[in-house]
Amino acid sequence: MSLTFLVPLFLLGLAGIVIPIILHLTRRQRRNVVLFPSLTFLRQIPFQEQRRRRIEHWLLLSLRALALALLAVAFARPLFENPAVAGSGRGGPREVVVLLDESYSMGVGNAFQRATTAAKRVFDELGPLDRASLVTFARGARVVLRSTSDRRRLVGALDTVHVGSGATRFGPALKVAQTILEESELPAGEVVLITDFQKNGWIGDEGVHLPPGTTLTPVPVGVDLPENVQVAAVSLPREATGGRERVTPTARIVRQGGQAPQDVEVSLVLEGQTVQTRTVRIPANGARSVTFQPFTLSLPHTRGAVTVPADGLVADDARYFVLSPGSAIPISVVEGARTGRNASLYLRRALEISADGRFRVRVRRHDDVRSEDVTDAEVLVLNDTRIDGASAARVRRFVEAGGGVLVVLGQEASWPASAADLLPGTAGNIEDRADGQGGRLGFLDHDSPVFEVFAGPRSGDFTTARFYRARAFQASDSARVLARYDDGTPALVEGHRGKGQLLVWTSGLDQFWNDLALQPVYLPFVHQMMEYLSGRGEATPWLTAGQVLDLADASALESAGLASPEAAGLGPGVVPIALTPSGAAVPLPDEGPRYLTLEDRGFYTVRPAGAEPERPFLIAVNPDLTESALARLDPAELAAQVTAPATNETGGPRFGGAETLRRADLEKRQSVWRYLLYAAFGLLLLDTLLSNWVSRRRGGTQSGVTG
Repeated sequence: MSLTFLVPLFLLGLAGIVIPIILHLTRRQRRNVVLFPSLTFLRQIPFQEQRRRRIEHWLLLSLRALALALLAVAFARPLFENPAVAGSGRGGPREVVVLLDESYSMGVGNAFQRATTAAKRVFDELGPLDRASLVTFARGARVVLRSTSDRRRLVGALDTVHVGSGATRFGPALKVAQTILEESELPAGEVVLITDFQKNGWIGDEGVHLPPGTTLTPVPVGVDLPENVQVAAVSLPREATGGRERVTPTARIVRQGGQAPQDVEVSLVLEGQTVQTRTVRIPANGARSVTFQPFTLSLPHTRGAVTVPADGLVADDARYFVLSPGSAIPISVVEGARTGRNASLYLRRALEISADGRFRVRVRRHDDVRSEDVTDAEVLVLNDTRIDGASAARVRRFVEAGGGVLVVLGQEASWPASAADLLPGTAGNIEDRADGQGGRLGFLDHDSPVFEVFAGPRSGDFTTARFYRARAFQASDSARVLARYDDGTPALVEGHRGKGQLLVWTSGLDQFWNDLALQPVYLPFVHQMMEYLSGRGEATPWLTAGQVLDLADASALESAGLASPEAAGLGPGVVPIALTPSGAAVPLPDEGPRYLTLEDRGFYTVRPAGAEPERPFLIAVNPDLTESALARLDPAELAAQVTAPATNETGGPRFGGAETLRRADLEKRQSVWRYLLYAAFGLLLLDTLLSNWVSRRRGGTQSGVTG
């Protein structure tokens, strides 16, 4: 243990000790002058004043000199330093980032309570110069409090965090920690990762690299769950019966763990009421499907759920959904009167096969487009049809208003010259492909939504289909060719007119000109074309926790299978408000984007502010079930992938001022200067008392006159 000083320059103040010595040696005794009105009866005595050359009050001198010395030493900021500890480089000020997992698996047992206790312990152990940040994370990361040394604020912030409905993702949280540490000027960095270390939360290629010298301290708080039953999936196929839609729910129940088969009660809840209950026996580490009786879907925004009894992990014990009638895409197929009777058979059957009744198809057989063909339709299919001028005008109005049109150029198809600009090119004669042997598709534009789902491996092979005949087609400059035959001629061409789009297929959709209708890719290909032309995405009765939804984006809502803002009563000029599943209000802006972050599982309600509609706009939110897989990640493996040695480019320490900051932190911890100041002030007070006592004692012993 050695004594050193943080600011040794102030030790020059020790020279001030000579001041009281000089004062004591040069102090002069002066006579007291008393004025009298008459000096007749007084005799003058000469007063001799001499310089004192010796010190009479050594105690006062010592007190004053010691007080000045203590003041000088206090300003020099003394500290006691252990060379062994100083050489280790530990104990300096740190930038501490606490990453607290709030994913729903932290709700198992007392895991989250243990996590907050561990975070509080980290904050309590902070040094005077340490700074800390609190970051909570699940799928994303949220900075609750950044880079502060106020322990009370840090501990108080823990009261605002809770277990959410998101899944664990370590990447975003570690990226935030990386940014905080890179922007810090403190010499040491530490990341405290408090989590149950879900294995699914780390892929390994997140690109996280903590600054050199950073310490990653893992704090595992996971609780073992011997058994878990979850509602893994719910399908909601629809069927139109008597003008009404009937929904037949089917749920898949998965059991993880266990020892013996177990009976589980599965319930269907509609509008908050349990309407059906089924009991299913599930083996250990097994799964079973449960199908409920159909129910009639008649009201918009009907909320429902499939539930199982609560267990150790309650977040996956229910699957929520919201359904509205009339959400199917209406498709009108106009079949040419001169075509075969089954020209649209494969097309109609493909559209009728969908798990949720996605498409509503009507087929009419005539050679013109009538008003009833485009009324209430979102997609118009002209399958090998002869189009006259009046029909082309109706098609033009339909497309420009936002409708989608598929033109199938078959054997009998024709298009009037007066509407030639409506097509994305010019149709030509019928051509045989590859001398009657059949050609193939040689190019697909996988950037297009039509073929995007076929981009991955084993997602569908179009090269097995043979095309024996096709129409020649010269695409215009503004057109986009989405598919070509192996000789380079267009097979599928896209064009835009007004708010809508138009696709031209240069072969047939039956098996007369090709055998595509017999291939496995035919059904998803037809579905993708219809969804793209309608402007909708795949309908879904729920969203996943962590998603962000713009309630002002009508296309985004409709593509997600939700209502448009106008249909929900949230059109222009309406001030919306959202209610979370817990009932908390989330105000939304009056204009512009209206982003709503879906953080909690359950039902979000969106309505005009101050209004109570009978059927409010609802959004069902379910958790990501990957979080229910409770396999653990090795903390050492994670730490090894994101940390690096504490060296810079020259091989030295990462921070040049580390030693200075370390000694400053150590001095602040000891605060010896405070005690020295207290002692100096005490000595000065004692000096004052002694000086007054000496003055009173000497008072009156000397005078300047005698009588």
